[in-house]
Amino acid sequence: MPASEHNDICGQLLKRLRCGVKGRLTIGRIVENLQERAYALIILFLALPNGVPGPTIPGMSTLTGIPVLIFALEAAAGRKTPRLPKFVSRRRLNRYRVIRHLERVRPYILNVENMMTPRLNWLVNRRHLLFVFCALFSIVLTLPIPLGNLPAAWSIILLSLGLAVGDGLFVLIGIIAGCLATLWNILIVIAGVGVVRYIFAF
Repeated sequence: MPASEHNDICGQLLKRLRCGVKGRLTIGRIVENLQERAYALIILFLALPNGVPGPTIPGMSTLTGIPVLIFALEAAAGRKTPRLPKFVSRRRLNRYRVIRHLERVRPYILNVENMMTPRLNWLVNRRHLLFVFCALFSIVLTLPIPLGNLPAAWSIILLSLGLAVGDGLFVLIGIIAGCLATLWNILIVIAGVGVVRYIFAF
């Protein structure tokens, strides 16, 4: 099923950048034009670096997990648009470079969106509750637990992507993955405590 115009996030943003956004282009203006999808897309962007298997930059999960927690709590509290620090929101961008970058990544994003479609609206419409789940999973993401960050990151990626497109199935998979990731981290901690006790018993 091809991605609908509603699901074409990059296409909609490109249209606004070409026609709707006047004056200098700043990060704050881009966030404003993401409208109700701003929180989901920012959280998705922050979680992505932690979703790549293999060695990661030490502290990356904490560095990105704390902003995810803040934005998720803002969204859960009912705030319409993210509250960015002024030095971030006022940062100027080259409009044409942004447009060219979006044009390059648009086909890849559409490949993912082709697998998605608005469904399970009863779940997607409970955005405040869903962002509470996202906040809880972000706490797991921030913890410096070996082998624990990757599943937590992917639960947030699936959940935020489902929210951005309105696909309740992806949201549901993200919630289930997040619960399993939380359980996995608890088991790692219990196992670690058991190993430490065993070592010091000698």
